[in-house]
Amino acid sequence: MRGALLLACALGGCESATEPRVPSILSANLTAVGPLARTLEITLSGESPLAVEYWTTGGPRLRLTSEGTATSHTLVLARLHPGREYEYEVPGTPWRGTFQTDPLPPDLEEVSFTASGNPTVPLVLLHLYDPPGFMGYAIVDGGGEVVWYFRTLDLPFGMTRRANGNFVLMDKARGLVEVTPAGTVVHELSQDTIQREQHHDVIATPQNTLLFIASDRRDYEGVPLKGEAVWEWSPESSTTTRRWTSWDYLSPVQDRGPRFGTEWLHANALGIGPRGNILLSVHYLNQIVSIAADWSSIEWRLGGVNASIAVPEEEQFSGQHTAREIAPGRVVLFDNRRDSSGPTSRAVEFEVIGDRAEKRWDWAPTPGNYASAVGAARRLDNGNTLVGFGMSAGLAGSTGPTEVYEVSAAGEVVWHLALSTHVMYRAEPLEAIGTERVVPQ
Repeated sequence: MRGALLLACALGGCESATEPRVPSILSANLTAVGPLARTLEITLSGESPLAVEYWTTGGPRLRLTSEGTATSHTLVLARLHPGREYEYEVPGTPWRGTFQTDPLPPDLEEVSFTASGNPTVPLVLLHLYDPPGFMGYAIVDGGGEVVWYFRTLDLPFGMTRRANGNFVLMDKARGLVEVTPAGTVVHELSQDTIQREQHHDVIATPQNTLLFIASDRRDYEGVPLKGEAVWEWSPESSTTTRRWTSWDYLSPVQDRGPRFGTEWLHANALGIGPRGNILLSVHYLNQIVSIAADWSSIEWRLGGVNASIAVPEEEQFSGQHTAREIAPGRVVLFDNRRDSSGPTSRAVEFEVIGDRAEKRWDWAPTPGNYASAVGAARRLDNGNTLVGFGMSAGLAGSTGPTEVYEVSAAGEVVWHLALSTHVMYRAEPLEAIGTERVVPQ
C-alpha cells in the first residue's frame, strides 16, 4: 500500500520551530506489512536522523525516531486502531500522508472488550483461545481496543520479548515463533510432540538466548511418564544449547503431588531471578522451584511437596501460574487455589526468610473469581500488579468471568478489562509494540 503523500508547504520546506531541518525527501513509500502495522521507507538527499508522527481521530499522537543518521530510513508504524483513517507527517519537512487500516477479522471482532478506569500500563498483550473462533495473541490499549494481533494454530502458550524488541510467541501446534512488531516471522523452532514437546512458557535471557519448557518422557515402572525439561535456544544459530531435566533432580517416587498420573509435574511458568537463577512453577507439586544459575542444583523449593521453604498452611498456593522473583527472596505468583476451599483465585506475594515464607501482599476481586486453570500476576515497575483471570464461567468448575485488573499496592482497582473469550491464558503488560511513543499533548 502506498500512502497518499501530500505537499503541505511551498517547495523549500517549512522548518518547525522545534524540529531540526531534514534534507529533502526523495521518496517515501508506505507498505502494509501486518494487520495493524505499516512500514514507512524514506530516502533523503543527505544523511540525517528522522522522525515520523502519526495519529487518528480520538487516538493518541504517536512518534517514531530513527536509531541513527542515514540517507535511508525504515520505520514501523505500530499501535494502529482497526478500520480507521490515519494521518502522518515527517516533522521538519513538508511531507504529509494518510492511510486506512483494515477492520479486524470477523472471529476477533466477535470478542468483546469492555474497559473501565485509567491504566498506568499503556498496553496489555492477551493470550486468547476461543475455538472455533480466534486463537492467538492480541494487544489492547487502555480503552480495550485491539491494536495488534497474531494468529496461532492452537493454544497461545507463553510469550517474551528479546532485546531487539521482537516478540517470541509459543503456539502449542506450531512451536516457538519470533515475530517483529510489524508481524513478520524471522525465526521459528518447530514443535516436536514426540521428543521435545514445547509447552506453557518461554523467556528471554540476558545472553539473548531463549529458555522454554518442554516435556521429557521416560519409562517409569514399565510405562511412559512425562517429566519436564528446560531448554535453551539460540534463534540466530537455530540450535538448542543446554537442557535441565527434572529426572536429574526430582524423583517420581518421593516427589509426587495429588494430580500425579501419566504426567508427573506439569510445569507451567519460567522466570529469571535476580541471581540468574531460574524459577520453575510446578503445578502438580503446588511448588516453585529455584534452579541455580549454573543449572547444577536446586536452590530451594517453595511450598508444596517436600518443600525446603515452608509456606503457612492457610496460605499454601495450589495450581499456581506465572511465578517471578521480583527482588531477592520476593516471589509474586497467581494462585489458582486449585486444592483449597477458598472461593476465589488471587495474586499473592511471599517473602522468603530462611526456611520459611511469609505472605506480604495478596489481592482478589470482589465478587471473587475462581479460575481452576491459567491466569497471571505481573508486578509493574510502579508497584501496581496486573492480574488476569482466564477461565470463563462454568469451564472446569470455574466461576468466571474472563477479566484483567490493574490494582495498586493498596488493593485499589485502577483499571478493569472484561472480555468474552472462552480462555485467556495470560495477560502481559507492555510499554510499546515497537519503538512508538505517545507525544505529550
